[in-house]
Amino acid sequence: MHVYSSSDSRTSALGFIAVCAVLLAIGTNLAFTALKVEPAWLFSAPTVAASYGLLYKLVDQYLWKWGPLQRLGIIEVPVIDGTYTGQLVSSYMGRTLPVRIRVDQTWTRIAVRFDVLEPASSTSYSIAAGLGRDGHNDARLTYTYRNQTRPGVAEVDMNDHDGTAELTVDCVTGEMSGRYFNFRGRQGTLMLNRKGEPAPTIPVSRAS
Repeated sequence: MHVYSSSDSRTSALGFIAVCAVLLAIGTNLAFTALKVEPAWLFSAPTVAASYGLLYKLVDQYLWKWGPLQRLGIIEVPVIDGTYTGQLVSSYMGRTLPVRIRVDQTWTRIAVRFDVLEPASSTSYSIAAGLGRDGHNDARLTYTYRNQTRPGVAEVDMNDHDGTAELTVDCVTGEMSGRYFNFRGRQGTLMLNRKGEPAPTIPVSRAS
């Protein structure tokens, strides 16, 4: 996984974590005092630092998805992790292929894997990404990827290459749509749904 840029500055969340860390440290200090662990002040600074580190880890891995933090605006990063399946329509001969996108996401890091399923000719991995809100329910994901072809399965003129994908995700329905283009001069459109939802179809268009 790699870091990603976001329209959420994360300032509110970092302030929230800091306040909670101080309150947790004060509570721990009071507990040490009540238990007559002396000198209690010796634990104050390390406790604040440890509390901040622990809370940051919890938020980064788990709590950032928590509904109340999202609704209060403390965390505004869209939640798009999951597995999406659907179709790709390529400008190359108007081909339609079944594809899968898997998004692994934390509050600060993300990894996007893209697989062509039939034939299983290539896999791409994100190397840089940006994610932000696009309206009330939608998220916009833009990422640069590196594609690795499978010799013997991919077409003979298809080599490893880089490219960019621009996707919009409906965070309510789980529908993902967008486009991609690569440095081989090819492009196409994508339509997928989060796994468990009916896969959408898209009309075949011979874009150039």
